[in-house]
Amino acid sequence: MSRIQPVKGTGAPGLDGPRVAAVVGFLVFVELTSGIIQGMMPTLLPELGAVLNVGAGDLNWVNAAQLLAAAVSVPVFGRLGDMYGHRRLLRIAVLCLAVGSVLVAWSPSFEVLLVGRVLQGPLAALLPLEIGLVRDRLDAAGSRSAIAMLVGSLTFGASAGMVIAGLLREVISSVHGVLWIPAAATAVCAAVVFFLVPESTVRARGKVDWAGAGLLSVGLATLLLAISQGPKWGWTDAWTLTLFTVAALALVTWVLVELRVAEPIVDIRLTVRRTLLPVYAASFLLGTALFGAQTAAVLFVSSPAEKLGYGFGYDALGIAWLMLPSGVMAFVASLFAPRLFKRIGGRGVLALSGVLMTAGYLFLIAAHDEPWQFVVVNGVVGLGIGLALSAMPVLIVDASPQERTAVATGIYNTAKTVGGSVAGAVFAAVLTAITFKGTEIPTIDAYTTVWWCCAAVSALVAVAASVVARPRAGTAT
Repeated sequence: MSRIQPVKGTGAPGLDGPRVAAVVGFLVFVELTSGIIQGMMPTLLPELGAVLNVGAGDLNWVNAAQLLAAAVSVPVFGRLGDMYGHRRLLRIAVLCLAVGSVLVAWSPSFEVLLVGRVLQGPLAALLPLEIGLVRDRLDAAGSRSAIAMLVGSLTFGASAGMVIAGLLREVISSVHGVLWIPAAATAVCAAVVFFLVPESTVRARGKVDWAGAGLLSVGLATLLLAISQGPKWGWTDAWTLTLFTVAALALVTWVLVELRVAEPIVDIRLTVRRTLLPVYAASFLLGTALFGAQTAAVLFVSSPAEKLGYGFGYDALGIAWLMLPSGVMAFVASLFAPRLFKRIGGRGVLALSGVLMTAGYLFLIAAHDEPWQFVVVNGVVGLGIGLALSAMPVLIVDASPQERTAVATGIYNTAKTVGGSVAGAVFAAVLTAITFKGTEIPTIDAYTTVWWCCAAVSALVAVAASVVARPRAGTAT
């Protein structure tokens, strides 16, 4: 791992090597907490659904709502961070996360829970803003090392969050009581960001494209609502067709607006570069497999085999231990990713990640009757996820202008969260549509359908990596 060095001439006098290392450490703590929050939620989801009387299909909206909010907030926060300072927007994002976490912990109803998850959306903006900040403060080699540490802490936090949720559930009688722990942790993150993290110095010029942000919000919200409610209302129902029409019109108009405004919320021309478009496509596909299948996996392993013919009937702690290998191996992969970058390049690392995830899901389709099979699959898929999460930001940072760093990495996070949102809605529709007769309980065919989808999109990640344009001489891969 390269030694972190301050960039000369950044306009930040007095920020020596130890100080820079300390700042990266503070940001690592924030990402670690972010990962813990993300890891705890899926583990607690089945019990939370039981407390609030929410069915398996609707539970997908707990993740989909947060991902949808993230998809909209990430480009906005990224653009504002490039313009007004990454620390300033980090502060706002952490405050939104804190309020949302309090609502999730309190949540007397499903509606309040969804509002809290929406307010947690800016959680996804933390990493792009932090990447913008470290790129401002570090040289090229140091920024790559810092990015690897940030990604590694996020993935490790996600795996730790699963176990922490299970252990806390053993000593705290209420699932809502457990959720107050991460709510309190966000207050510590706010203090860190407000008092211990310096501001970035490079600024982009221009205005915020609020029209683009509004059109993107309407388009994504109506699209996901149509996908999720289609099985209930009917795909040819007037309301379903109306939502699809509104979504199509809003998204087409959004693209036209982004091509015309001087400072778009999502720079379409930057996005379609050969060095970036395949990476963004891969991030969308990764989000589909990573976030979309999360709820389905937790619901499967928590299902009672003696009643349904599948599942293991695990509680929160059992779910945590079974899912732990995914996060651990993702963390391990992020540690070794910088060495792999030197050997096979970022494109090769991304392609390898797709191959690993595809192999894992194909194995799961063939063998899912024993807990050890899930352990093997989670380990293999976790390796692929860790490599992908490490490779994508590096490829994007190397191919984007410095003053557009947060925007460029924000598009990556947006694509990933949109992929997760779409997959969450689609998989919710699958789990709602393929059920035991006369019930709302998914059959085993519903879960295998989800895993086939994940295997297919994982294979496409490898394909996308193979068409990333090679960087010009003198640039990193």
